[in-house]
Amino acid sequence: MKTLFIDASKKSLSIALKAPDELLFISNVDSHSKHSNFLMNEIDKILNKANLNIKDIDNIIVLNGPGSFTGVRVGVTVAKTLAWTLNKKLYTLSNLEALKVGIYNDVVISVIKDKDNYSYVGVYEDNKNIEDYLSIDNDILNIKNKNISIVSFDESVFLDNLKEKLEKNNNVRVTLLEDYDYEKVISHVLSNDSINVHSAKPIYLKKIDAEKKNGN
Repeated sequence: MKTLFIDASKKSLSIALKAPDELLFISNVDSHSKHSNFLMNEIDKILNKANLNIKDIDNIIVLNGPGSFTGVRVGVTVAKTLAWTLNKKLYTLSNLEALKVGIYNDVVISVIKDKDNYSYVGVYEDNKNIEDYLSIDNDILNIKNKNISIVSFDESVFLDNLKEKLEKNNNVRVTLLEDYDYEKVISHVLSNDSINVHSAKPIYLKKIDAEKKNGN
């Protein structure tokens, strides 16, 4: 069983290929958010390195957001098209959940930085998603007497502020990652059931810029 992993939600494009017992290849491409120009070519490259054909893939995993509006759509569309035309199993996972895979604590808060000082925030308690936010929410700050892990790719003032506010009532630590742990993320996704191809949808969880400026 071989699994193709796609993440087109960030500025860089990430493709991974996993066999049952090992991660075969990872490709991270600085495509400057023009993922539609690179995605299929990178899939072909990684398959050629493994001496495989796209028909040899059994499972397709796509991170379906939140993230770049265009990038998320590109990734989900390509994954759905491949799964539908080749009759392969399709799995989706939010970027916020992918970020916290392998991080264990009473509460795990995953943070993905957006532009203009906004961040996507996922809150997980006992490994179950509580809530998703666009920025700091009072519900997050009301968490008390917990051991909390904050995990992110990007060190920022936002993280510092969130940590400081949560430390008033909790034991908090921040973990900065360079990239997803692809093996753990893929294994985590495959432990769940595949989805109907037509039900795969992007998660935008995003206010348009005009709403942000108006404070709505």
